[in-house]
Amino acid sequence: MNVVFSWEQIEAQIPEYEVFLTVDELNERTKELAARHPNVVEQSIIGQSRSGEPIYCLKIGRGKRQIVWFGCPHPNEPIGTLTIDFWAEFLAENTTLREELDCTFYLVKCIDPDGTRLNEGWFKGPFNFYTYASNFYRPAGKDQVEWTFPI
Repeated sequence: MNVVFSWEQIEAQIPEYEVFLTVDELNERTKELAARHPNVVEQSIIGQSRSGEPIYCLKIGRGKRQIVWFGCPHPNEPIGTLTIDFWAEFLAENTTLREELDCTFYLVKCIDPDGTRLNEGWFKGPFNFYTYASNFYRPAGKDQVEWTFPI
């Protein structure tokens, strides 16, 4: 495999996120990305949450290897959503990288929209203990998505 991008080049393109994205913002960015890159990005609804919210998936690439990334299996840990949001944009915009990786990416920015919404009270700050503790939610183990995700 020829390396077409160095990690330093990729890292230099990661935006300075100052807040976390809400479920609505993530869903909107998913739809916008698919609309901007209709020949590269496929958007689908792969299921729904317990409260009936759609769970969106982006399919990027048509490679041999299948890769699944999903954010917010623990809804109080939104950093993964930013990681996936960045990679979705980066992969959609970089044909050479997609071809070099020879992967099909299935990207779910938020696998637990219900639980994530219950944490959104601290996503925009201020980032202190009071704001976090006052708006924290984590489901019981038996109800966590990663324990029940059908792979």
